[in-house]
Amino acid sequence: MTMAGNLDRLFVIASSFVIALCLASIGAMGLAAWSFSQAATIEVPLVATFRGYVEQSGSHAMTVQGSWLGALVVVLILTAPLATVAIAYRDRPEGI
Repeated sequence: MTMAGNLDRLFVIASSFVIALCLASIGAMGLAAWSFSQAATIEVPLVATFRGYVEQSGSHAMTVQGSWLGALVVVLILTAPLATVAIAYRDRPEGI
């Protein structure tokens, strides 16, 4: 294994973590927007609860209760497939 191969793998693992973090953030923002607009309660077990409601004045409002540990677990689960492929991938021999 060359040093460049190791750096490539490290880059793919770091990129997969960033991609997973972005996907989890987009999902959370989508759930928050839906909860806010529909005045509904959405619960993602062990991760977050989005409570949307309508105030007495008629305006929409929302509260969020979440777990950083739960969010980290979701990000690591989303990171795992691409990181696993990067670790398991073998370079082709130089002669081919």
